[in-house]
Amino acid sequence: MDQQLRITESGWVIGPAVRGIRMDSRMVEPGDIFVAVPGASQDGHQFIAQAVARGAVAVVGEKHLVDVTVPYIQVKSSRQAAADLATQFYGHPSQHLKAVAVTGTNGKTSVVYWLSALLNAAGIRTGLISSVINDVVCSQEPAALTTPESPDLQAYLAKIVECGGDAAVVEVSSHGIVQQRVRGTQFQIAILTNITREHLDFHGTMERYVDAKATLFRMLPEDSLGAVLNADDEHFSTIAAQSKAAVTSYGIARGALRARIVEESPWYTEIELQGLGVAFQTRLNHPGRYNIYNVLAASAAAIKLGVSQDILAQEIPRLPQVPGRMQVTSRAGAPMAIVDYAHTPDGLYQSLVTVKKLTTGAVWLVFGARGGRDRGKRPEMGRIAATYADHVVVTADSPNYENAQNIANALVEGIRAIDPDKLAIVELDRSEAIRYAIGHASPADVVLITGRGPETTQHFGDRDIRLVDAEVVEAALQERQQQEGNDVSGVS
Repeated sequence: MDQQLRITESGWVIGPAVRGIRMDSRMVEPGDIFVAVPGASQDGHQFIAQAVARGAVAVVGEKHLVDVTVPYIQVKSSRQAAADLATQFYGHPSQHLKAVAVTGTNGKTSVVYWLSALLNAAGIRTGLISSVINDVVCSQEPAALTTPESPDLQAYLAKIVECGGDAAVVEVSSHGIVQQRVRGTQFQIAILTNITREHLDFHGTMERYVDAKATLFRMLPEDSLGAVLNADDEHFSTIAAQSKAAVTSYGIARGALRARIVEESPWYTEIELQGLGVAFQTRLNHPGRYNIYNVLAASAAAIKLGVSQDILAQEIPRLPQVPGRMQVTSRAGAPMAIVDYAHTPDGLYQSLVTVKKLTTGAVWLVFGARGGRDRGKRPEMGRIAATYADHVVVTADSPNYENAQNIANALVEGIRAIDPDKLAIVELDRSEAIRYAIGHASPADVVLITGRGPETTQHFGDRDIRLVDAEVVEAALQERQQQEGNDVSGVS
């Protein structure tokens, strides 16, 4: 067998027969290079034999091994090697695109969707890589991770180039930054939405979490279009100081691009955008002040990429609904139901404050917390729930390998610290929890279901089940409508 991979002083040499780079042994096909990555729960080195059996022509790993039957190269960092190999194998695709990174605790997906929409409206063919969908201009597929592993990310970027794309907008998580998934990607712009408590199970402290975000801005080349930062966020100065590239700010209170609120209603906001060479009034047809920040972030980046004031004014009222973000379902005679991805303390607060403006009735909240994640935020989320919701239904999110009842108990602890009477029920079956809230709410109420947004799978250790909150909502509303129809005198 010809050696299809070797490393020299000047870098990797990849043979002509190599067909791909894989970090998951189950996905290996003949001709692939398999990169074995040590993980928190599983070690990729344990699956080298499986990868070779599936046709891997070379293996890269961190451990000293002598019994691999194909060329094996030991490296200090498998993740770094995977990123470098993939970037080289796919021809450095980001160099052929206007690539934009969007990071932050909340709002990333909305900014990715909206910036992509603004760029496409301006004739800049744009692909997007997000936690919901990966759109490579000529095709789409559901996303598996917020930020794909480096070989997948480079493959998506290469496909965008192949499909005639001019730009790519990439949702970048803190995990993706630390795990070097975006290494080798040359971003022209990096956007920060905000930083609030999240992922401390992974990062350990807020300081390390903030530094993980800052790493993305340290990566920006000095001659790039630069950083786009939220001037109203408390970490603005810290992140701005990390960027070698120019910094552009946005905000409501301050910033180079500002939004003056002209009229605020539960369902839309009339805003006047000023700065960065534009001044115009438009309507944002998405509720909540947090969405003003999202549209400011997208607009600031769009302006830097050459989108005109006329396009912005025309397209902002047309910005699309992002799946699982304040996704509204309503039926006559039934409560309004809203599915939202809010899964952090700040995200939950923002969603509840927004929803309270949408109703004259009560706010029902159905929520849980993800297993294997920051446990310290759970009582805080319970306190927020009891403060801003009228009735709280505690349920399971994706417990993963944790006990779902223990997670619920931590949320209940926070609820009871504020107002025990707000707790309606603990129902760990998420479908039944949604049905309970919709069945007990009055037609004037709103039922807010948070945590999972557009996700289609609920994870229980080694067992996964298909569960889409919006589908359960539709079924529950239909069941309620049928029940109330059957209860009407003379109806059979």
